[in-house]
Amino acid sequence: MAGKSLALALPLFFCIAVSAEEPVVICTSPEGRNQIAVTLVDGEVRYTVARDGAKLIGPSIVGPMLTEPPPKPERLTEVERTGIDNTFSLYWGKTKVVRDYCELVTVKIEPGDWRIELRAYDDGVAFRYELPAPAEGRKIEIRDEATCFDVVDNPQALFNTLASFTSSHEALYERMPVSKIPAGKLHDCPLLLIRPNGPVAAITEGRVREFAGMYLQRDATAPNRFRCRLSPHPKYKCLAVVNDSAVKSPYRVVLLADSAVKLHESNLLLCLNDPPQSDFSWVEPGKTTFPWWTAEFEEDYLHHVAEPNCFLDRNKRYIDFCAKHHITYHSVHGDGLAWYPQSSKDYAVASDDADARVARPELKLPEILAYAKERGVGIRLWVHWKALSRHLEEALAQYETWGVRGLMVDFLDRDDQEMLAWVDEMLTAAAQHKIHIQIHGSSKHSGEERTFPNLVNREGVMNLEYLKWGDQVTPDYTLNVAFTRALTGPVDYHLGGFRNVSRAKFEARNALPLVMGTRCHHLAMYHLFANPLPMVADVPEAYEGQGGFELLTQMPTTWEETRAVSGEPGEYVVLARRSGAEWWLAGITNNKARKLDVSLDFLPAGEWQAEVYSDGDQPTAVHETSRTVTLDSPLSVELEYGGGFVVRIKH
Repeated sequence: MAGKSLALALPLFFCIAVSAEEPVVICTSPEGRNQIAVTLVDGEVRYTVARDGAKLIGPSIVGPMLTEPPPKPERLTEVERTGIDNTFSLYWGKTKVVRDYCELVTVKIEPGDWRIELRAYDDGVAFRYELPAPAEGRKIEIRDEATCFDVVDNPQALFNTLASFTSSHEALYERMPVSKIPAGKLHDCPLLLIRPNGPVAAITEGRVREFAGMYLQRDATAPNRFRCRLSPHPKYKCLAVVNDSAVKSPYRVVLLADSAVKLHESNLLLCLNDPPQSDFSWVEPGKTTFPWWTAEFEEDYLHHVAEPNCFLDRNKRYIDFCAKHHITYHSVHGDGLAWYPQSSKDYAVASDDADARVARPELKLPEILAYAKERGVGIRLWVHWKALSRHLEEALAQYETWGVRGLMVDFLDRDDQEMLAWVDEMLTAAAQHKIHIQIHGSSKHSGEERTFPNLVNREGVMNLEYLKWGDQVTPDYTLNVAFTRALTGPVDYHLGGFRNVSRAKFEARNALPLVMGTRCHHLAMYHLFANPLPMVADVPEAYEGQGGFELLTQMPTTWEETRAVSGEPGEYVVLARRSGAEWWLAGITNNKARKLDVSLDFLPAGEWQAEVYSDGDQPTAVHETSRTVTLDSPLSVELEYGGGFVVRIKH
């Protein structure tokens, strides 16, 4: 064990079946539609979540499982009721200004001196528990989580299943009634709950720091109950969280809206996180190459003797492409081997001799960096997290000296307390050296990009790289991502595949992959998956002279406003976003063709000019038209099978 155990008056239990005889503490959103309430019944603290007076979740237990059974809670005391109403600006995101507006209630539970914090926003509710500091020489030891989500009725759930706590979080989604979900398996967050006539709810967590990541597991004894599970600590047997000071859990979050598409407007997770502690104006959003996707560099290591400049020349070609088309960054990952020396021949394995402070001389990285600087293109490096962690500060200082702008840090595949602490350390150190970070082998976002604006992206989703090996990443799957993983933050989806084919003509191939869905479907994803660092992952020759490429280069990577327009999980989605005085509108459909009459009521009054990019008669075709539009008249758009559209609207 990690040390002496501290017995606290816990396992905080929040469930809702509120009785009239027991005291009830209610926290209500500003508009009055959302509520979270706590009560004490038979020695258990219980919570419930309701919208418009209808209970959606509860009664449900909440709290940690400690190493020693604590005494049962007896009293709810010291209820403090306040409100938050302020605004903050983002360096980048799906909106420029966020309003943090909620009722906040804290309740002390006795005996044991622990607290529960409740927040009710117009777009959801959140709660967390706070444990006091242990006595000197003792530790708080949390084995797992007692928190549950008891779902009322039996709505449809959209979810994915993970094989273990050690995971890249890349899995297919399924949809079925809650009671039919296999029990005892780990499910990722967010998990979407869909009722035919609303409301919808998405279960996730916010501000996951100094703790362990949360998963959901359907209880075999209660068909509508999800139990929370914590990622186990790698160093302590049967423990998840060990701390010698006070503990605040991450927020357990239920996003709420009348329809699933409205959840895209939520900024609740950002509101739960701390503001940045320094200036991040140096973080520059922009598109980036990722040539690993096309396998173009993957055999260069075999040719350095006969062609000593092969790696250098190929990188120069990409840098020229970026400079010509105003693509901000070029990514350097290696030549089939890592760019730094190590005995391992596998990107996924950082051998003990890996040294990410040094570039292999045959790759001529200094010349690549110098050429990129001359052409005004930023260089980003790929690196395995273990190789980086062994000399973190020295490596980052070296990268700053080289002029490196960002890193893709890969193969974390964990969100236990130890790994999350290292991620915080990495982001803090990288910020000091003005280096942005993109995480692969990643868990979900929890709003922490507000605290660390240099965290420009996370993967944590099966994406277009899987088309190198199989046929699972279809337009239907992409829509599932839009209503799950995309709700929590930026999505690294390996965008930019320009070899578009139908499902019938698709074949998996590692080099120069094909993509399913129309060209406009893939262009629309640059808009729908809000992302300050989207990839332009195909080879330069795939783009030159191709329909839609100019649109791709012009599409913003950060926005001042986002509006949900229409959509239905599994069917289609349409969002509008504003950049300056321009509005951009985009949508995708599943493997069904459909005609949409898209509302433009988000527009200010007056006449606007709309440039419409829609599906043509072939998957690679882009049909361009212009028309005058106003907020009063819907825009009619036809989408082909696996299709999409993008509209640029300006005066």
